[in-house]
This record gives sequence, structure tokens and C-alpha cells, in this order.
Amino acid sequence: MHNNQGKYKEEEFNLEEMNLIDRMLKESLEDDFEISIPMDFADNVTEHVEKQKSIREALLKHAIMSLGLLVIVGFAVGILFYFEIDMADVILDYAISFKYPLAFGLLTITAIQLADSVLLSRKKDLL
Repeated sequence: MHNNQGKYKEEEFNLEEMNLIDRMLKESLEDDFEISIPMDFADNVTEHVEKQKSIREALLKHAIMSLGLLVIVGFAVGILFYFEIDMADVILDYAISFKYPLAFGLLTITAIQLADSVLLSRKKDLL
């Protein structure tokens, strides 16, 4: 590796160049920077991170509850067929004949719950 140390020594610069460098350095340090950070920057970043975390937690909670609902319905149907209950076919035929209203009702309930939890997680610091 080539060693550049000592390549430019102070004696090699003339007095005029040294004064120019000093003047440029002083001017650059005296000037205000163009970029300014607001005084509440850290508070804004913290607030944004907390909101994102709250929304993520609300979505995770909603996903777990929706999955739990599907598991419960599947478990109930499995029990009906496992114990060979006579009403199992009637219940399933009834559910299949009204599958669209039942699906719409379940989706509406979960959508309202999701909207409520997301809106509350966004607004909880304002409450």
C-alpha cells in the first residue's frame, strides 16, 4: 500500500494558499446551514413510530381473531360429522343455502371491527 503521509507538507504551501484555506474554512463554519431540523423532530418521529406499531398490533390482533373464528367454525363442523349427528346435514344444507348472506355478515362484522381497531389505534393519543 502506498503511503501518502507527508506528501504535502506545510512548508510546500505558500502563505497565500494557507490564508486562502483558513479564510474558506472560517467562512464555511460561520455560514448557517441550509438544512434545518424542527425543534420537535424527535417527538414527531417517536409519535410516528408509535402509531405504526399500534396499527401493526391492531392488524395482528384482527388477523388472529379472524383465524380463530375460522378454526372454531371448522372445529364445530368437524365435531358434527365426527359424532354423526343427524342434524349435521340439515345444518350444513342450511348454511350452504344461505352462504352469501352469512359470508357478507361475517365480513361486515370483521371489517367494522378492523376499521374500529385501526381508527382507535391512530387516534388513541388524541383521546
